[in-house]
Amino acid sequence: MRLKMNIFRKMVLFIVLLLIPIVLLYGFSNRVSIEVVEEEIQNSNLNRISFFTSQMDSVIDQLSIIPIIVSKDRSIQELLKTTKEYEQLQLQEAIVGKLILLSATSSWSNRLTIYLPGLKQAISSDYNGVYDPDFFRSSIKPDWEYHALPAGDSYFAKFILSPLISYKNPEDAEAVTEVRFSRRNVMNMLADYKQDGKGDPFLYSPGTGPIVSSAANEALIGELTSYLNGQQLSPMGHRIVELRHEKYLVGYVQSKSLGWYVVDYLPLQQILSPIVKSRNLFYGSIALLLAMSVVVALMLYKQVQIPIQLLLRGVQGIQAGKYALRLNHRPNNEFEYVFARFNEMAAQIQELLEKVYMEHIRFREAKLKQLQSQINPHFLYNCLFFIKNTIAVGDKHAATEMVVNLGDYFRHITKLENTMTTLHEEMKLVQNYLNIQNLRMDRFHYEIDIPDSMAQLEIPRLLIQPIVENAIIHGIGKSERYGIVTITGQRQWGENKIVIDDNGIGMSPRSWRSCSIKYRFRWIKR
Repeated sequence: MRLKMNIFRKMVLFIVLLLIPIVLLYGFSNRVSIEVVEEEIQNSNLNRISFFTSQMDSVIDQLSIIPIIVSKDRSIQELLKTTKEYEQLQLQEAIVGKLILLSATSSWSNRLTIYLPGLKQAISSDYNGVYDPDFFRSSIKPDWEYHALPAGDSYFAKFILSPLISYKNPEDAEAVTEVRFSRRNVMNMLADYKQDGKGDPFLYSPGTGPIVSSAANEALIGELTSYLNGQQLSPMGHRIVELRHEKYLVGYVQSKSLGWYVVDYLPLQQILSPIVKSRNLFYGSIALLLAMSVVVALMLYKQVQIPIQLLLRGVQGIQAGKYALRLNHRPNNEFEYVFARFNEMAAQIQELLEKVYMEHIRFREAKLKQLQSQINPHFLYNCLFFIKNTIAVGDKHAATEMVVNLGDYFRHITKLENTMTTLHEEMKLVQNYLNIQNLRMDRFHYEIDIPDSMAQLEIPRLLIQPIVENAIIHGIGKSERYGIVTITGQRQWGENKIVIDDNGIGMSPRSWRSCSIKYRFRWIKR
């Protein structure tokens, strides 16, 4: 008991020593996780949106400069002054070529168009410009404007009038330069931004439908824009919004060029992923502790408990008579010496028992062979005497049949190398014996009914023949009526039974009580 208590105290101390570094490691990892989350919330999200917004503004500002460059081109002034149609065509082609070159300088697909109210003409980089007088009767603003087309591709457009004072009355302007770009440029840029990060960005303006990427969750963005329409937004910031029973971190930055907001949202579950990793690390530490505890327990079990159990089973096996049992386990400790002495003891006991057992077997075999030698001479004399008489009277058939059955009979009983035989072989011997006796007496017949399932059962040699012989000699031989001998095999309740009956004179009650066998025996199915 004291030994068990000492082991228990050592195990408790070992586990406590393991818990201390694990708890310290968890505290450190938890603090790091909190710092990472704070930094992710405050800096990373807004920095990424700001960087994306600055990239988009850079491209838009580049497009904003192109109309100014076009408006300063001399070819436009020359086109307004000339009256010759051929020169006008040449100038128009030159202007188109310049517009195409300027349009190609931007990474976004765009369209440049010059409207000439004095000539009622429109010159475009893609030859699709159409002059519309009604367009100039409306007010034109110098900022970017979004044109939503329900049946076509929506676009952003900006106008530069020459001279600039013509914004009040666009019809008086000498030239109006328009630059426009499709919203698909913004959608592609949002898609690239989404591939680089974990969010789902979109372009938002109060009261206007959002511009999203092709793979965006439009249903969720629709709910988010409905929420943002009722909020007063600063140029930059972030908010926590709950949608569909889930919290999202929403960050937004206003574009200086367009005036729209670039909005990005992230599920808080993704933001808190460092904390989840920290928690998993803690669970991993606990699992490591349990694994190490199991290893220690297994070591104690292997070094102490298993040897004791094996030794106990070995003693129980010797007690149950399993003297061939050996302990092959090698614990590499003090138990190995005990196991070696146990195996030596078991080997000595087995050797002594085998010597006694073999002596007993040799004694039984000698006794059986002696019994067989006592039976054979008497029976052989009677058979030879019968053969002599049948030859004397000229009955060659009876003599031949006697010789054949006698030969088969002696071939069976002279096989002394094995004291066991099958029931099938034993019944062949019995049949030879009955044929021999029937030739001698000729006043009985026999019936043998043994199931095929019992034919291969092993029994001692000459077990049934002496009983049949007793039935012939003492039963039928002393009776004056015609004799009948029946030999049947039965199988009941897992047992095999051979029944030998005859209609001879029978036995007296006194003889029955003194006789241990009434011509029947049985054995358990093997």
